[in-house]
Amino acid sequence: MKEKKGFASTYPLQGEIKREASIRKILIANRGEIAVRVMKTCREMGIASVAVYSDADKDALFVKSADEAVAIGGLQASESYLDQEKIINAAKISGADAIHPGYGFLSENASFVKKCADAGLIFIGPSPEAVEAMGSKSRSKEIMQKAGIPTIPGYNGQDQSVEIFINESEKIGFPILIKAAAGGGGKGMRIVYDKQEIPTAIEAAKREALSSFGDNTLLIEKYFESAKHIEFQIFGDHHGQYTHFFERECSVQRRYQKIIEESPSPSLTSELREKMGKIAVAAAQSINYTNAGTVEFILDPENNFYFLEVNARLQVEHPVTEETTGLDLVRLQIETAKGMPLMVNSQNTCQQGHAIECRIYTEDAENNFFPATGTILIWNEPDLNGIRYDSGVSTGSKVDIYYDPMIAKIIAKGTSREEAIQKMQHALGKFVILGITTNKNFLLEILKHPSFIDGTFDTHLINKKFKNYNDSKKTDTSIINETAIIAMLSEWNERNSLRNFKHLPNGWRNNFFQKNCSTFLIGENEIKVEYRYKNNNCFDINIGEKNFETELVSCENNSLTCIINKCRKTFVTAKLKDELFIHHPEAGSFKINITPRFSNALSDEKSGGYKAPMPGEIVKLLVKTGDKVISGKGLVIISSMKMETTIEAHSDGIVEEIFIIEKSFVEANTVLLKISGKEN
Repeated sequence: MKEKKGFASTYPLQGEIKREASIRKILIANRGEIAVRVMKTCREMGIASVAVYSDADKDALFVKSADEAVAIGGLQASESYLDQEKIINAAKISGADAIHPGYGFLSENASFVKKCADAGLIFIGPSPEAVEAMGSKSRSKEIMQKAGIPTIPGYNGQDQSVEIFINESEKIGFPILIKAAAGGGGKGMRIVYDKQEIPTAIEAAKREALSSFGDNTLLIEKYFESAKHIEFQIFGDHHGQYTHFFERECSVQRRYQKIIEESPSPSLTSELREKMGKIAVAAAQSINYTNAGTVEFILDPENNFYFLEVNARLQVEHPVTEETTGLDLVRLQIETAKGMPLMVNSQNTCQQGHAIECRIYTEDAENNFFPATGTILIWNEPDLNGIRYDSGVSTGSKVDIYYDPMIAKIIAKGTSREEAIQKMQHALGKFVILGITTNKNFLLEILKHPSFIDGTFDTHLINKKFKNYNDSKKTDTSIINETAIIAMLSEWNERNSLRNFKHLPNGWRNNFFQKNCSTFLIGENEIKVEYRYKNNNCFDINIGEKNFETELVSCENNSLTCIINKCRKTFVTAKLKDELFIHHPEAGSFKINITPRFSNALSDEKSGGYKAPMPGEIVKLLVKTGDKVISGKGLVIISSMKMETTIEAHSDGIVEEIFIIEKSFVEANTVLLKISGKEN
């Protein structure tokens, strides 16, 4: 995370308040960008930080950023970050006074909060009673209903049978949402439009919920075809004070997972903001809530709002609140955990300007948001005014299958929403991420969409407007040609630096009229680049019938500057084996194969082979050898980065061979099964 000069403090310094507990060392029971974020505030407060890390994270940025780190072993979250005994023991080993849970993992686990207290550790979060009450979405709804707070129509009973779920769903009316009673983040959720889908949805939601939260209890809620997702940042202390620090708009989501958040919300009037804020504080008071939390609401087109849930922890999107209020919410968490009274509230704190956060995920937006893994070859955060980065990775970081694919967040602050959007667009364009697929270009497209710009979007924006998303810039002929030229220049420069006959220029031929030729695979485009070296690093280049007069100005330290038809541009490049990664200043990242080597993969696919789109675990086989399948039928469920994905048939046929078994681990591009054509 890039350092910032600190948050403007609108509350008294610690020395002016009587301390009730001492915290000198904090263990962060989390990983990635949130661990780095908490460490930043620890440094500013003069508190030592301790990281815990799994075998997969031993070289991670957050481990290097901590004052000390304790190995807890394992690869899966269940073997490491979800193992309560390992976390408690690590705190004892390191001599930590307190534990900050971050978000996810054990942050909303009441038994863990109790174990911290039993071990004499301060838990930087709410009480175990509040966590237990709000950790179950079913129980939290019951509490809010008793407090007179409007809730979404649904079912949250203990009977989890399929028959009850079908009956209750019919009472509520389709569509309905089946969701995990514990946890969040879009895990264990399924939209159901017909009662025939319920058994399969229950099975999948239970399996995903158990894997993510260790609890497969489900509930049902009415699903709104058009709605906004609004949340209020709440805070309570140990002296009976409760407040909120305004709202955040979180309606841009895919698979129920937020990807863009902002504050203030463009959807609320001042009157509605005040009304919802009072309800949020009342929700906190109803459970004697302490520390940071979030009350989430669904807002319908008629401005009716319904309680959704309380997240008893810090939220991923907390930076937009910090940027518009000047508060450091992590600092407030630590001070509240020490027993210090809140000296700030919604009456003596005001918002200034507008902030937007974009989450960077390692996923392929053009391929059903499949998770992506690999090594980050170049990570370059541009130093821009009004831009903040909360990052969990850097150049050289490895992204594997074991944890959530979110690796960083970019936060843009502007004097207005329009300025914040413009700054974010500029920052995303300049942000260089090479070596791994991310959603960066997809975020840019959302920010440019008219319904996002005018604020009329809802939670279905992506499903409605980006259902079959394709990056138009990556099919633009002029951009593809430019990228192919950069690939050719990079390849030429590499050969030129290694050639044996230094007195002859690279690409020199005794037959001047015969051009050199390089072929590149850019996406699905095979580009043939013909070129002739002239002199002084100048080239005459042809791609098809188009001619490009090109000069290579410089090529060093992964930066390539050239002049193409009198236009000078700088590109960032990185190479791994026979793959070249290029950051185009107008079109983002490209992965290029210097020599086409996908013939076998293509032939496999043409002959009916289905390959794993990413590394992962085979959760379930949905077909067996000899089964007839139709296009769109699910074949295999694969789990990667805590998310299940169903591989579907792209044509009708018969299952000829199956090459994998359930519970086995497969690498990306592993052939899973083969489907032959229709029977005659």
